[in-house]
Amino acid sequence: MRVTRATEPDLPRDATRIDCGGRTLMPGLTDAHVHAAIVEIDPAKARREAPATLALRIKDVLEQTLDAGFTTVRDAFGLDWGFAQAIARGLLRAPRVLFTGSCLTQTGGHGDWREPHEEHPPIEGISGLIATPRRCDSPDEMRRAAREMLRTGAHAIKIMAGGGCISPTDELEHTQFTVEEMAAACYEARTVEKIAMAHVYTPQGILNAVRAGVGSIEHGNFLDEESAAAMRAAGVHFVPTLTTYELISAFGESQGIPRHMLEKINKARAGGRRSLEVARAAGLKICSGSDVLASMQPAKAMELSLKAAVLGAQAAILSATRTNAELFGMADRIGTVEAGKLADLIVVDGQPLDDVALLQNAQNVRLVMRDGRVMKRTL
Repeated sequence: MRVTRATEPDLPRDATRIDCGGRTLMPGLTDAHVHAAIVEIDPAKARREAPATLALRIKDVLEQTLDAGFTTVRDAFGLDWGFAQAIARGLLRAPRVLFTGSCLTQTGGHGDWREPHEEHPPIEGISGLIATPRRCDSPDEMRRAAREMLRTGAHAIKIMAGGGCISPTDELEHTQFTVEEMAAACYEARTVEKIAMAHVYTPQGILNAVRAGVGSIEHGNFLDEESAAAMRAAGVHFVPTLTTYELISAFGESQGIPRHMLEKINKARAGGRRSLEVARAAGLKICSGSDVLASMQPAKAMELSLKAAVLGAQAAILSATRTNAELFGMADRIGTVEAGKLADLIVVDGQPLDDVALLQNAQNVRLVMRDGRVMKRTL
């Protein structure tokens, strides 16, 4: 049998050839649940920063994220429209940012950061930089808030559909918003071909959010068979976020997180792996988000290792590439290495299918391309 050499494609004369030296070429990683603007866990500390200082700290977070191989991130609340605009204009070396702006919370909900004795929120928003939660207590208020976010170009509407860990006046088990309230925001998102995403933990909260018409369930640490089946029937994506609970459980006390919040973190952490097993058994579309905050921002790729412990390395990588791309509505542009797609590519030392943990070290990511432009190169 005669072996012939494949014909090389015709390249432009000014094309740059890059020898990858036997390394692994793969799609750029994506993260469906980041908070690039939350550089301090305590909102009061963030309030003491000058806007210019906050902007530069956010810039550092985004650059670190790009250098770790993430070419697209969905900011799940906190980062306002300004950074997405600056990145689109080529003013910043960063991942593509899909922002949601303000989250929608009920009074006393997960996005209501006030302590019981406080009347006003601990930090005000800065248009184009920092978006803060919007309190809504009726379908009409939800509708108006959703329209305001969509007006600024938000990629999705973030709804706090249940209690949370880092909030002072609710518990994980609480369901929040009525189905009718959430449905108003979901409807507004659908009118412009976008989705609503729901922060929620409990089966009842998940069922409520699915009934309202959300496109993705974020966290879902107490997912059960019934709520998973409802998600599958509705085609709702699942975005488990395991990393944040591991890191805050380990380091939260040193970050000044109060004990009662750490107790909630540990309760959520205990349910994370089980929810992933339920999701896999139900055949859900499992995406990947890290939800890391403050000094933990560089650990986004840890999420792949935690998912791989349940799903295997290949499925974990697919969750952060192809499946996330489907969630973003960008499957025709990113998520796989194919002709005709945007050249969002990374080159890494070693073989991630054999050792996915190597992606946790940004030095192993030797080349990062976004939109066909080399953003990082250490080859």
